Amino acid sequence: MNPNRVPTIELGGTHVAVAVVDTTARAIVDGTYLSSPLNSGGHADAILEHIAAAARTLGSDHDGRWAVAVPGPFDFAAGIARYSDVGKFDSLYGVDLRARLADDLDADPNSLTFVNDADAFALGEYAAGAARGLSRFCCVTLGTGVGSGWVVDGERTDGAAPEGELHLVEFEGQRIEARMSRRAIRAAYAERTRSAPNAPTVPDVKEIAELARGGDPIAREVLDDAFSFLGRALDGRLAQFGADALIVGGTIARSWDLLEPPLSAGLARAGFPVLRAELDHEAPMIGAAFAVDASTRRAATPSRRLVSPSIVAE
Repeated sequence: MNPNRVPTIELGGTHVAVAVVDTTARAIVDGTYLSSPLNSGGHADAILEHIAAAARTLGSDHDGRWAVAVPGPFDFAAGIARYSDVGKFDSLYGVDLRARLADDLDADPNSLTFVNDADAFALGEYAAGAARGLSRFCCVTLGTGVGSGWVVDGERTDGAAPEGELHLVEFEGQRIEARMSRRAIRAAYAERTRSAPNAPTVPDVKEIAELARGGDPIAREVLDDAFSFLGRALDGRLAQFGADALIVGGTIARSWDLLEPPLSAGLARAGFPVLRAELDHEAPMIGAAFAVDASTRRAATPSRRLVSPSIVAE
């Protein structure tokens, strides 16, 4: 048993990934990372067996404190899934993942800690990425939707969004993901080019970015609109939170040359640091393990003052 190694599970909408994280080095132990496709629309038993089978590949050279990064809606304290009509994991609704995984992995149920995947990503960047040394920051992940994590001195808070979730925020009369998401960008491009939103010829965001770089004015306009909107939506909330910087990750952040200028312009605060996330698939795994390690340290020092979440902006 290695006391500095935390076995970690990351559950995504299309995959499950596992790794052992060295909490001293704040890095994934070489040779332990495994990611495999997962049918999130499948039966609960099949999903859980797939997760457990992946986790078993991690062996026993770790300390037995399991970190599990999962998307919401989820009761993180109880370990119970609350997915309903969200297009993924609906069959897990009401399932006690703590009890089921503990049984499948022959582990103590109390050894499993569940962490929101967006919070885990932010904590990973704090532990080993672009947010090293920052006291207060917001980390957004851009892909299918908008994920968000708010961190103060290495601990997650609700920041300046309902329950810490930016996708719940309304700005300029609509939810953020109505303008800034994979679906929204594709729909906007389809509308401007008079294509059906779901037509096979509608390019994905990566292709729209390539078109923009090639001089397509419609592609550039669509991306500028989405990214500047995000900046405007974040501006007041970052100010309220007192953020030192904004960290941006996710698949859409790979088009950094197209994303950063309109996003920064939308923030309307000259010189405010907008940083590209340094980690990729490692971030939520390192962050989840970091959260478990921090929780263990807090339990050992009960007098430590916990961070109070900021008040949510109206």
